[in-house]
Amino acid sequence: MKEEGRLLAIPSGVDDFRKIREGGYYFVDKSELVSDIVNDRSEVFLFTRPRRFGKSLNLSMIDAFFNLEYKGNKWFDGLKVNSHPEVEEHRNAYPVIRLCMKDLVADDVEGFNGRLKLMLKSVYRGFKYLRDSDLVDEDLRREYFSAGDLSDMQMERSVISLCQMLEQYHGVKPIVLIDEYDNPINNAFNRDFYAGVMGSLRRFYSLTLKGNPHMSFAVVTGVMQIAKESIFSGLNNLRVDNVFSKKFDERYGFTEPEVKDLCSYYGHPEKFEEAKEWYDGYRFGNADIYNPWSLLTYIYNDFEPGTYWASTSGNDILDVLLENADKDTNSVLVALGNGQAVVKGINPTVAMEDVGKKPTATYSIMAVAGYLNAVPKGDNDYRLSIPNREMYKVFYDKVIDSVWRFDKDLFKPLFDSMENADVPKMEESLFMLFSKNFPDILLKDEADYQLVLATIALGRGGRYDVGIEREAGNGRADIIMRRNDPRYPNIVVELKKSRSDDPEDLERIAEEGLRQIRTREYCRSLKGEDIPLRSVSPEQEGEGPVRGDGPLRLFFRPHPTKHF
Repeated sequence: MKEEGRLLAIPSGVDDFRKIREGGYYFVDKSELVSDIVNDRSEVFLFTRPRRFGKSLNLSMIDAFFNLEYKGNKWFDGLKVNSHPEVEEHRNAYPVIRLCMKDLVADDVEGFNGRLKLMLKSVYRGFKYLRDSDLVDEDLRREYFSAGDLSDMQMERSVISLCQMLEQYHGVKPIVLIDEYDNPINNAFNRDFYAGVMGSLRRFYSLTLKGNPHMSFAVVTGVMQIAKESIFSGLNNLRVDNVFSKKFDERYGFTEPEVKDLCSYYGHPEKFEEAKEWYDGYRFGNADIYNPWSLLTYIYNDFEPGTYWASTSGNDILDVLLENADKDTNSVLVALGNGQAVVKGINPTVAMEDVGKKPTATYSIMAVAGYLNAVPKGDNDYRLSIPNREMYKVFYDKVIDSVWRFDKDLFKPLFDSMENADVPKMEESLFMLFSKNFPDILLKDEADYQLVLATIALGRGGRYDVGIEREAGNGRADIIMRRNDPRYPNIVVELKKSRSDDPEDLERIAEEGLRQIRTREYCRSLKGEDIPLRSVSPEQEGEGPVRGDGPLRLFFRPHPTKHF
């Protein structure tokens, strides 16, 4: 796949199929989605996937294949869809109405309806040849091609009316494509005009898609599958394909063979394992999927890994959920952030009235939005986990911020001192964190301190795999930070609590913790050179890091009645 001896360009951020095929870009062939649609014969398809997983590009490809405006093009030469002869009669045989809801965001209902009407007027301008045709109903032409603004009723009926006019003119029922159908809902959620926007969209989508006698079929894309009673009221002809569905599972995102081909094509097959570590880990139906946006950006940036997906737009509903999460949900989120998998009941269909009220809504939206990987375990239970190294970083910035809301820059000195065995700095950092940033009521026992330390350790997510109560040696360590980068040390933390101010009691309890680390061999599975540290008593604090015959023990007094 080279053009005149040159490598094809990397289509990072390009979601126009025609531009990719004409402009010398690398194309990961998903064209069999076309034959899937033809052979399925459903009236309305709803494809939901996380943002930046190829929904807009695939919709552009569908338009390019079916749209009669593009007859004679060569965009599909050499692609897989050509091995399906049953689709040939459909190639460039339909008028196509294409709507993008991405930019329909506003601060009130009037603003939203105004933007929707302007978009629909623009769509109509693309079919201005209907305005003067005697084949088209005169009343419809007069109503929709006039210079005046659309009324609310005209807005709601605009697409079905356009379908009728196109059928009259071409003698074939058009195809309707709607991209990012749920974006206006995300924007309006939890705002005082939400009900008004939902009402407008419910009527608009229902009239457009519900039993439209002038439409061949429709393809709708979005992030969330919003329940029928919320948005697709009465729509019984809907074929839903979400992250748990199997039929179209490989049509969105990249598969492992496709990623290997990409790495090899751009000259670095040895980078595949790094790409897998950073951008693999999603499960759609029966397929293991890589994040396509991040993978292409990674290659574009000379195979430099980073959190590229995080720089794209967010999900307003998720922000609201995290801000209002209860203590149990926060504990689950922290466990996930610490590398644990949890089994929870989730529902891929989001009933908007349940958002913020039922715990399943948080996990459901996080799974369909791409923050978590979800593998079915039976009934409605799913095994939830963070999919890859990129998402550990994203998870920390997005989720942990909502659990502990204070300046993350306070974390850096603590873990710098731990990595450098700087005991005085470690004590100073701990004191600053606990005495000034956490209400005393939150920290009642050892488990609370364990949770806080493990949570803020996620700030080192790129360097460490952080675990709470993870099996190690002959027991379970309080916190293990297993390094991902050989430049940094592995860290094992064993916490002990005492209410005594007696130095001898503190000494004895600290020695118990050290013996536990040694006798239970918590370090057994950790690879790397040992760097032993001499035990440090309260009297020796302030003398700087010292090395000697044993692990570090640190006495820390965050509150007058709580000692380690």
